Amino acid sequence: MSLKENEIIQHVLLTISKSKGNFETFKSSITSGDYSSKSCSFFTRTLIWKGCLITKSLNINEWESRLHDSRVVYHQLTKRSDMQVPWWELSHDHYLYQTKQDLRKTASIRRKQSQSFRSPTPSAAPRRSSSLSGKTTLARIKNIDHDPLQSMSRSSTPSPGGEEMTPTEQDIELLQAIVLDIDRLFPGEEFFQNSNGSSATSSSGTSATHSAVSIKRHLVEILYVWSKCNLGYKQGIHEILGLIYYSLYQESIFIPQTNTISVDDLKILKLYDLNYLNHDLFTILNGFIMTSGIFGKFYENETNLLTTIEDFNIKFMKIDQFIHYNLTSKLKLESQLWIIRYLRLLLLREIIDLETTISIWDKLIASSVSIPDLILFMIIQLLIQIKPDLIASDFSECLSLLLHYPIKKTIKENNSPEIFINNLYKDSIKLYQARNEDLKLYELGNKLNVKYNPNLKISMSYTNSARSSMSSINSNGSTTRVSSEISTSRMESKAEKLQFEKMRLEMRLKKKAQEMIKH
Repeated sequence: MSLKENEIIQHVLLTISKSKGNFETFKSSITSGDYSSKSCSFFTRTLIWKGCLITKSLNINEWESRLHDSRVVYHQLTKRSDMQVPWWELSHDHYLYQTKQDLRKTASIRRKQSQSFRSPTPSAAPRRSSSLSGKTTLARIKNIDHDPLQSMSRSSTPSPGGEEMTPTEQDIELLQAIVLDIDRLFPGEEFFQNSNGSSATSSSGTSATHSAVSIKRHLVEILYVWSKCNLGYKQGIHEILGLIYYSLYQESIFIPQTNTISVDDLKILKLYDLNYLNHDLFTILNGFIMTSGIFGKFYENETNLLTTIEDFNIKFMKIDQFIHYNLTSKLKLESQLWIIRYLRLLLLREIIDLETTISIWDKLIASSVSIPDLILFMIIQLLIQIKPDLIASDFSECLSLLLHYPIKKTIKENNSPEIFINNLYKDSIKLYQARNEDLKLYELGNKLNVKYNPNLKISMSYTNSARSSMSSINSNGSTTRVSSEISTSRMESKAEKLQFEKMRLEMRLKKKAQEMIKH
């Protein structure tokens, strides 16, 4: 075996040992920060993502059957004629263009591979422990409307002999939309742009090269099949899939075709099999986006998205009334102008650094709480960290801050990316746990302000002065003005105060009305 294969086996076994084989303990170590790329020498991200979204167990004897049941779904879908990606409909000079003859060769290879899905029987290699336990049936996707197995039974069955199906206009438009987004995926990352390819470990232990073209082709196919199984393609999902693919590819390997590997070691290595990375990513994407509620709340339709934004505004006002008032009432800066990208890309564009972002997502999938709700509280926590800048800025400056979140400055103030990640998650979890207690949210908001803005003192004077001051008292006792023009007369100040109180009352009434409708 190669060095990388031995390292993978060692990391997995040490991880299982540290968690004492308990899956809940494993997930807790991820969310607490004990198990991360920075804090743990035997960290493996593949075990997090495939463990939380596919195998859902640290029992190695259960992995093979669960991986088989998961992978066969994508394999069967890609064999169907109505799921065939119409590459030939692209422009002839496009780098992803393929002729129908090329596709027939690919289909022939897949038909040969299909025999591996008939039975998940283990290799005849020497045994090191007891045999596999009974086969576990596929865990059906909770939202039955988005279950690819159901959609497969409702739709057409695979055409006998791999017969071709003429793509519809919608199929071609879907492909073109996905290709357009994949073309500009992470332009600064060499992994997606390097024509010489990216390497993974081969069966002989040498470096095997996958070009950026083949990587992008895999991403397009996954998104195309996934979109046809669900409610269509939405811009932004390509970046989520791209980051997960990038992260898991780094640890993937080609499994050696040899009988020198023990059965138990082979069970572990199959989790990292590069030949089935696409299959696993299809299941992971479905679990991360669909089952978690991310698609339903952030992507499915405008009504759901606006409801989510309204929910954010209510939570935001309860936690930090001053920032909320300053943005929405004073500056008239509606949340819709900046928050959609935060929601749909799960903070990817705001965090910028891919490793930091995927480390936050590690915690999201290991958490037992609602991911969409947790994202809302994370956004609020991020805004509190830049509160002095937000309250000292005018409309255009605020909008620029929100659209170009000062992440480098924020991470620096947290001392390190690791501390930033842990603070972001732990603070947001506390807010989530108090989500139905208004007073507790208010108190937690105050604590976050003390934690991140200890020198900020805000005083609003409703007097006949030309200015209402907001000052930051520095540690040396000097006062740094972070003021802005508010009003020039007592009448205007009183009107503004009444408007603020009216807005608070309206928010409370809306919440009560929503609760009455639910019950």
